[in-house]
Amino acid sequence: MPNSNPQLETALTEHKRALGLFQKLCTLIFLFIGIIVFARSYVSYQQTMTHMREHSEEHLAMLQKTFYALTERSSQELFRASSQYQVTSLAELQRGTFSSPSLTSGIDSVLFISPNRTIIASIQQEGRQLRPTAEQIDNALRDISTEQRPKAALICNEQCFNSAYVPVITDEGEELIINLNRSSTLLLQDFFNLTNAELLLLHPSRESDLGSHVLMASHPDASIRILKSALNTKPSLLTPGETFIGETPVGYFSLAVDNVDTLSPSLLFGVLVDESHIPGEVTEHLRQAVITSLITLVLVSLVVYFVLKPPLDRLAAVTRILPQLPNEQFALARRSLQRVRRRASFRDEIDDLINTTAAVNDALEKLSLDVQSHREELQDKVHALTEAKRFNELLLDNAPIVVILHEADGRIRTLNGQGRALCGLDNAIPAGANINLWIRDPERGITLSQTLEDLIQQNTTKLQNEFPFLSYSGELRHFLWTHSRVDIDDESLLLSLGVDITETRRAEESLRWLGEHDRVTGLLNRATFTEQADLHIQSLDNVHDIDLIMADIDNFSEFNDRFGFENGDKLLRAYAQHMAQHFGSSSLLARTGSGEFCALRASSSGAKLDAKQLEGLTALSIDINGQRETVSITVIVERYRRESGSIDDLLSDSTSVMNLMKAKAKGHVYLAEDDDGKKRREEKYLLKQQLLRAFSNNRIVLFFQPIVDLSSGKMTHCECLIRMLDNDGNFIPPASFLDIANEAGLMPRLDYLVIEKAMRQQVVWQRAGVNTRLSINITAPTLDQPDFAQRIAEIVNRTGADPRALIFELVETDALQDIDNARRLLKQLQALGASIALDDFGIGFTSFEYVRELPVDYIKIDKAFVQFVHERENDRVLVRSIVEMSHGLGKRVIAEGVDSRQALEVLRALDVDYIQGYYISRPVPINALNLHTTLPD
Repeated sequence: MPNSNPQLETALTEHKRALGLFQKLCTLIFLFIGIIVFARSYVSYQQTMTHMREHSEEHLAMLQKTFYALTERSSQELFRASSQYQVTSLAELQRGTFSSPSLTSGIDSVLFISPNRTIIASIQQEGRQLRPTAEQIDNALRDISTEQRPKAALICNEQCFNSAYVPVITDEGEELIINLNRSSTLLLQDFFNLTNAELLLLHPSRESDLGSHVLMASHPDASIRILKSALNTKPSLLTPGETFIGETPVGYFSLAVDNVDTLSPSLLFGVLVDESHIPGEVTEHLRQAVITSLITLVLVSLVVYFVLKPPLDRLAAVTRILPQLPNEQFALARRSLQRVRRRASFRDEIDDLINTTAAVNDALEKLSLDVQSHREELQDKVHALTEAKRFNELLLDNAPIVVILHEADGRIRTLNGQGRALCGLDNAIPAGANINLWIRDPERGITLSQTLEDLIQQNTTKLQNEFPFLSYSGELRHFLWTHSRVDIDDESLLLSLGVDITETRRAEESLRWLGEHDRVTGLLNRATFTEQADLHIQSLDNVHDIDLIMADIDNFSEFNDRFGFENGDKLLRAYAQHMAQHFGSSSLLARTGSGEFCALRASSSGAKLDAKQLEGLTALSIDINGQRETVSITVIVERYRRESGSIDDLLSDSTSVMNLMKAKAKGHVYLAEDDDGKKRREEKYLLKQQLLRAFSNNRIVLFFQPIVDLSSGKMTHCECLIRMLDNDGNFIPPASFLDIANEAGLMPRLDYLVIEKAMRQQVVWQRAGVNTRLSINITAPTLDQPDFAQRIAEIVNRTGADPRALIFELVETDALQDIDNARRLLKQLQALGASIALDDFGIGFTSFEYVRELPVDYIKIDKAFVQFVHERENDRVLVRSIVEMSHGLGKRVIAEGVDSRQALEVLRALDVDYIQGYYISRPVPINALNLHTTLPD
């Protein structure tokens, strides 16, 4: 009998103790159905609440329309009532011949007003003092004058009343305004009688107790209690268009607030409805849903139990049989399967499983008999693998790469056919042959083994480099190598795989030449000319003067338009050849623009510039379609002085002079003798040299300017500002050298220096328990650096700074070359824990685009909008808009340039989060910084 399997017996024992599949399925189905049923009840409850809320909102909207309709009806009644006052003349009014209004009309007072706002006469009910103020009369008459029709409004002074203004003409042709006033009590009564809802007249601007907000109400005491409770829940309720629907301590109510009319913009009205029926209806609905869900759950569970139990019992029987198969108990398994009940009709997957298990049992029994024959077949396969190994060796020998297995000192163990061919070896490698004899660099005097020290010392497991292969014929070929360390029979060897890239390098050299030269003329291009000019100047001794000659073909674009680009290229080649003949091989020539050429020549020291020597460059004749065409060329000559700056500066100056001279006359030679221009170049050059020395001598220092949180009045972070120390120890402001640094491409170097200094200061503060954050400026050229993220990570690791205490301020956003790359880099900074600020917001045309596209946390409003915000209304409007936009996007606002208390108070009222400026503190060195800076008293 086959041996039993202990692992299978253990599995069977654990299976008996485990929870059965039937119990698991029942539990899972019960939970799943329960979740669905109760989720449906919850959704139904939410839908009921939403429906009732929508119904309440529709009811409130209808009540608001009813209020406006009653107000309009009251106005029309007052307009009609004005017709009973027939005025013959203004003199009759002054005699007071009119009697008081009748009580049945509901009118409390009538005023007769002249067009110049003078009250000529008035009548009123005894003991009633309802009349508008002079300002209200003035506003109404202005609207009548503009709209040319009667005007009515609901007014609340000491009491609330409807006031109508009707323009009339007396019998004598005089203009007159009749003002009729009636108490709003009738309006409230009519509203309550029609709707059975409460009406409130409100004045939200009053700053006293809540009772003073309610000017008039159908039931004041109850309404005030309800309104107070609603305001506790929703403080913004006393805003036009706001609604409240919900529970209060005195019941469930709905309330809507809106403006009364345009003549009374500060007057609001509210409609209040008792919604006490809603909680009961919702509770009943929820109770019915829960009962229904429980009944459904029980019924479904019973159905599942009786449906699943029989088939799962059969499945369990099959499960107990399966462990017999690995023990080769095929006969026992066959008898056990015969005892499992099978259904003749309505077959299911369990019947298929029983049949499949029987088939597998038979197949395994047959398979056991075939194992012996398979062992013999395996021996044949081992032989086949040996043949495959020989095939692989043949393939390796014929592969177009060099494969070398060698020791650390270079002794060859294995070399494939390509390698043997380059080394001039036959199939038998001589004993002691060393690969360093062929793979070496004669120029540098090093061998392959010397480049593999890291691999030999086991500092790495794989290495890649480019190294030459000196073939037996003496040809030096370029190879790209991949080296790895391999262990064979407990011996550590090196495997080197080389690909011949000689042709690739030759193609690269050709492309490099094309990148350095002009395609049309073959002369140097502008970039290469600038690089080689510096080298050319360095190669000349100080006894030589150096002249830059710039020649520009006049009207070259018109020449192209007239004769075509092919002839334009012909002209360029002809003039390039003409210049080469004129200057010879000792001068440096280049095409630096569309029709612009430059030459750099050396002359004897002290020799004067002579325009006549260059007049031959001012004209050129060329054959075009069989006809001779003559073009003129303007030539500028400027002497280079080593102390005055770089060739780039000289080219820039020469271009400016060229534009000026062409505006005067073309086709001549001009000698640039502008002393002022030279002086400016010399000053820029000296300042640039001073900046470079400041880098080397640690004369770049940081100043710190506090930024204060307006909510707490305390300093939360500081902005790091740069200063440069001159030789006398005086601080040079950044405005004097940042433009020069930018032109010289030094901004990334300057930014990284500031970042490292700031991070080191943050570490000092952190160790001292100071939690003040630091804000560091990053310019667009730095952010566009390809290794920006890597450099920041290196500085963080080197200094040990906490990125969460850093804020990076992005400046010069208009200069960003790739906004998508900037977004990716800023998100990486945020992932480290740092925050991002957008500096100088409001300057330029793209600020809003960058707010939308870049992941910034702070918006810094430029000081141009802040310095006079307390004096200029336009600045206040702009700042308010920026603050609202920023807060709407979830960003905090910093106002820089706050230089006065008045500006501070205006910014506080505009909800600015932080301020920065001279009113708080000027930028100071670290030893003068007060870490406990607060708002001045």
